[in-house]
Amino acid sequence: MSRPLRVAVVGSGVMGRYHALNYATMPRVELVAMVDIDPERREEMRQTYGCATYATVEELLAHERLDAASVAVPTSLHYHVARTLLEGGVHVLVEKPVATDLQQARALAELSKRTDRVLQVGHITRFYEAVQMLARHVEEPYLIEARRLVPSQRVKDVGVILDLMIHDIDIVLGLVGGKPVQVTAAGHALNGSPLEDVAAAQILFDDGCIARFLASRASPDPERSLLVAERHQTIRVDFAKEPYTEVFIYRTPSAGATAGHVKLDRHVVHEENPLRKELEHFVARIRRDAEPIGTLDDDVRSLALATRLLEAVHATTPALA
Repeated sequence: MSRPLRVAVVGSGVMGRYHALNYATMPRVELVAMVDIDPERREEMRQTYGCATYATVEELLAHERLDAASVAVPTSLHYHVARTLLEGGVHVLVEKPVATDLQQARALAELSKRTDRVLQVGHITRFYEAVQMLARHVEEPYLIEARRLVPSQRVKDVGVILDLMIHDIDIVLGLVGGKPVQVTAAGHALNGSPLEDVAAAQILFDDGCIARFLASRASPDPERSLLVAERHQTIRVDFAKEPYTEVFIYRTPSAGATAGHVKLDRHVVHEENPLRKELEHFVARIRRDAEPIGTLDDDVRSLALATRLLEAVHATTPALA
């Protein structure tokens, strides 16, 4: 496909605007339309990007010839919008998670295969240089601890597990070779919310690795960190200093070394617009110039584990049942 790709963005909230901004400046890509139910937002997008705007995805498909679309609507709408676009012959990048329901996620994966359209899920951390560094360095972790705390409650239609913790679930599943065999989790809903705003979880894998997660959208200060322990090294990652990520590698001394001596390697990684890298990868996949970084099976596996954690939270927290 040599002509520019004709793309649309469905949803003009925070993430939708980021998608539109990047598409508008990418070579061989034409941002032709945006979709939002809010007429004021539609007018703003029309003036900002000079593209057509529509109130619904059905209206979009009726008026535009599209190659691809980004879906950045509330999570509860992911399934309907992504399904409608795929059935319309459009390649789809949908923000994570792919759906709120495991059955819906599997149905979208099957629809993508049946229509021969790319369905890419926006697990943006897969495009962080520091996460790719972890994949190169980590072999057999026995302990992983992930903390993701923010002072924002921007997302209202899903709890913190599907909103934030799923990022770390996806990273951990990319590092651990075993399968989850034991899951425990608990959470709290705050300020009258029917959904968990704070959640803690522990997962035991069949290879012995233990993974611990803490996620909160009620923290006074942001914290995003990951610790990965292996027998010969411990790696600590601090994601909170955007656009930089700090990676500390503590290496266990070899036999005969001075007691207490630990070698430290420190890396400061410039995370240069991982969203743009994600969108460029999406475009490359449509043009058949790239293999997927993370498959639909990976996406479904991450959602399946998140669903198990949600079930555990509801079982241990009566107020969320």
